[in-house]
Amino acid sequence: MPPAARALRRTEQAQAVANLLRQCPAEEFAAAFSDLRALLADDGLLLQEAPGLCAWHNKVHFTPVRTPECQVLLTCHNALEENRFFDPQAQLSFKYDHVRGEASDFQAHAQEDGRAEMWRRALEEALGAYVSHHYPKGLCSVFVKDTAVRKILVACIQASVPKPSPFWSSLWKSEWTFTLTPSVSTQVTGTIDVQAHYFEGGNIHLTACKEVTESLPVSSRTQAVRAFVKLVEDSEGQLQAGLMEEYQRMNGTYLKAFRRQLPITRSVIDWEKIMTARIVKVPALR
Repeated sequence: MPPAARALRRTEQAQAVANLLRQCPAEEFAAAFSDLRALLADDGLLLQEAPGLCAWHNKVHFTPVRTPECQVLLTCHNALEENRFFDPQAQLSFKYDHVRGEASDFQAHAQEDGRAEMWRRALEEALGAYVSHHYPKGLCSVFVKDTAVRKILVACIQASVPKPSPFWSSLWKSEWTFTLTPSVSTQVTGTIDVQAHYFEGGNIHLTACKEVTESLPVSSRTQAVRAFVKLVEDSEGQLQAGLMEEYQRMNGTYLKAFRRQLPITRSVIDWEKIMTARIVKVPALR
């Protein structure tokens, strides 16, 4: 194969790998990567593409990381240069190896704005209580984004099954943003994303997204934090209720079609008995 054609083929393979990994369920990324490695049989190409793909996956899906004092989510909001991230709760930064999934080189990283940090801590404490109550294995992180004219608070929630069961995996994440303003209210924007993959009796991949825009009172920090958590709880509860209604509807239509129907006899066929009988009869015919 000419060098130009070989280079084009590797480019196409790299693009195919990237597309497949970006489409796979969040909690099956490592398994999909391992399968693609076996199919492709080109570690050189994968080693070239892996750092960028793993970094994209970790930041988009809010991968949780344990630091010496607590846990923090990896997002684009706490990303620094050279694969470093900061943990606002522990007031430190660290380097993260996206391929190995390891954090190292922890350094002090203090917040400069005292007022914004007070808001952040109050919000993270209240939101953490909500997450602990509603999610068996959930985590939240709150960050302060400093622009030239204003402070923006960003709250991220992630809940998933770390080790998918033999036939399903799931991810629930949401992101909420509002600006600290001197006025009595501000606007909250939020996005809730849900993924579920079922692959026992069929192959069903569910994705759902809900956009939220609401007004939030900010004249009092205590009032604002309480109202914010209530907004998150109501919005996520509405999405969950809608998904359950849709599931009940699908259970009698689409999901029912995936189930293998019994034969006319209304009894299960004993395939093992039939195959044994055939094996016994074949020598007699000869």
